[in-house]
Amino acid sequence: MKAVVTASLLNVRLKPGMDGAIVGMLPKGAKVNVLAVRDGWAAIPLQASGHLLRYGPRESDLPVAAYVSTTWLEFESSPPGDDIDPAQQFKLGIHAMSNSDVAFEEAKNGCRFFLCMDNFAGASELKRAYPDAVVMARRFFPHGVVPSVEQIINGLEGAKHRELIYIGLNEADQLGQDGEDLRRRAQIDIEVARRIKQGSGATYAAGTFSMGTPDFTNPETCQIIRELYAPAYNSGLIAFDMHLYSPNPDHINRPNEWKWFERRWEFLFTHCSFDPKVRAIYCSECGLDQAGVGGFKAHGYSQQKFADWCDKYIRVQSMPLVIDGKVYPSPIIGGAIFQASDRGNWAGYDITEYLPTLRQFYAGLPIRTARASGRTAQKTP
Repeated sequence: MKAVVTASLLNVRLKPGMDGAIVGMLPKGAKVNVLAVRDGWAAIPLQASGHLLRYGPRESDLPVAAYVSTTWLEFESSPPGDDIDPAQQFKLGIHAMSNSDVAFEEAKNGCRFFLCMDNFAGASELKRAYPDAVVMARRFFPHGVVPSVEQIINGLEGAKHRELIYIGLNEADQLGQDGEDLRRRAQIDIEVARRIKQGSGATYAAGTFSMGTPDFTNPETCQIIRELYAPAYNSGLIAFDMHLYSPNPDHINRPNEWKWFERRWEFLFTHCSFDPKVRAIYCSECGLDQAGVGGFKAHGYSQQKFADWCDKYIRVQSMPLVIDGKVYPSPIIGGAIFQASDRGNWAGYDITEYLPTLRQFYAGLPIRTARASGRTAQKTP
């Protein structure tokens, strides 16, 4: 993502905050490559677009990235995919519910990321037919009743298909997502993952948290995740799944707020000791989900507006993760837009009419650009 400096001179700091040591300044009009955005600060390369920064005496000790305030940046369109490694680009696909027909049809059209529900044989057949696809699989478990580990394994039909990525409990359907419910959920997740690993060796993605959860502002939540989930993720026992919807139509245009919804997975790495070198974050549901309204269809999105969201969402998720000035490839593999087949119960989320537009994004970013406007000012922070 590109941005233009709007302040007369913009301080570049070694860490994101006013107490960060100043290592240089960027003049008004300088164009910078923004690596990541969080809490009002943009991470940029230390040598930004040819503007040499003022390094200290020990350059070798410096991190790869430095920080500038987003208050004095105007975000602009960037050349298609110029700042994204194609091998690490986020895959945008579909939640096919239990409909194998729509999954196979979209696979023929280039889709390579799927969530399939209650149809494990069909999911396995899809993966075998398209080996380069990511196919997640889940069972619908009744709400309000917490299944045992044995019941989850049985519900997943033994999780016998090694090529699939399985998930278990969904959102808060059976258990809460903080406090003692979170601890119990983690214990179930980890035991299910162990059973699957010892059996077929398939991947199990734990979590499957709903939009805007769990509460990473709660120290207890972070402690439980650090204690239980982090060691399992870092060792490769589990992958991790989160639902990462945009909560309203304009949210995708607000870089400082991405971490609360679209990039909520960042908290796992910044607050919960997940290893940023492990790339195993998945999104079994994404799209638009505004409370009381619904998804793209409920909002009456045009094809162009839907395409704009897809373009921006891929860019947002593909941006690298920056921790303490070190840059890591985005750990998230892909996401499934909810949903592409059930026109009854979830009619406001049905993306059937948008599939022709979505197809242009299956292979990556097409030749078009997205724009997210920021604020302009003349004062240097």
